Amino acid sequence: MSNLKKKSSKEELLDAAIAILVENPSASLSEVVKKAGLARATLYRYFPTREALIKEIALLAIQQTNEAVAPVLAKKLSSQETLREMLEVIVPLGDRFHFLMSELSTYQDEEVNEAYNQQLTALNNLVQGLKQEGVVALDISNSWAVATIDSLIWAAWYSIQTGYVAPKEAAYLVYRTLTQGLSASIKTISDNSTGGILNEKNTKNNQ
Repeated sequence: MSNLKKKSSKEELLDAAIAILVENPSASLSEVVKKAGLARATLYRYFPTREALIKEIALLAIQQTNEAVAPVLAKKLSSQETLREMLEVIVPLGDRFHFLMSELSTYQDEEVNEAYNQQLTALNNLVQGLKQEGVVALDISNSWAVATIDSLIWAAWYSIQTGYVAPKEAAYLVYRTLTQGLSASIKTISDNSTGGILNEKNTKNNQ
């Protein structure tokens, strides 16, 4: 017998709505109903307005991000390794939630804002650890570092959505930009346990 939990009607509705909004971020609630082949009464029972639907998706994005990061935090890695592995699990979620970039007003909702701020607080704690390890300079404010990490994750989601980069490459680029900037010289940690995604290397011009 399968141990997989059957999705509720609400979860199935969210999956259908997300799939449509990924293709057309500006889709109206009526368009979601039509394209998903849903009964209007069923959708409206759970989400009477488009705003209610987007709010629920934003909360789901935060929840799934937290769930993805939890196993990384459980490893009790260094802050730098935590940052790297955290990006590797968060950035690929852009395939599913990138359209939320055009719905940032949703994050002003009290419930969404509270959940989002909890994530930012966790990022702030990570930044403090990165400072202690010498990864982030002490003269960089925590708030700026947190905003930079958060913004680069959104940038990665956008780049994945537009096809500029693959999810795995995007995770690396966020990590590389955060730890090394955009300079030509690259020196990253060697990590044999993950197949060498961040092998130590040094790239110089005119070689």
